[in-house]
Amino acid sequence: MKTRLPIKAGLVALIASSALLTGSLYAQSVVEPTADTQVERQSEGKYQHGHQRSGMHKMLRKLDLTDAQKTDVKAIVEKYKAQRPDKPSADVRAAHKAEMVSLITSANFDEAKAHEIITAKQERKAAQMLQHFKMQNEIYQLLTPEQQAKFTQRLEKQGKKR
Repeated sequence: MKTRLPIKAGLVALIASSALLTGSLYAQSVVEPTADTQVERQSEGKYQHGHQRSGMHKMLRKLDLTDAQKTDVKAIVEKYKAQRPDKPSADVRAAHKAEMVSLITSANFDEAKAHEIITAKQERKAAQMLQHFKMQNEIYQLLTPEQQAKFTQRLEKQGKKR
């Protein structure tokens, strides 16, 4: 029985260290995507300029927009792109990650700090969603009644899939 205890302790230590190493490697790859991954994603056709194509993009393609509508939609999208806040720098993201790790690994869990982090993230996400809804509304207003009906139908169909 005494021989099993060191083996179990060693096994637990090995598993814990591999989990920590895997987490740090994953975090590093998320923070610093290589040029190869960007090219690979673009070549798959799923990404455009490093971002996944949105459902909005696909939906608009199926509405047979006129050239004037396409020009107006591009102008609206560019307007909202300019209003979008810049992504946080790698240093800021690393500081947020360190803050979360500190919270999680602390001997005494600070619930107030956890709520503060959660609230900040929810506020950023809500602001992004609000801008996206405004943009979609402006685009919707450009559509003909027939296109609006198709648009609405596709939105409702999208909601049922999720």
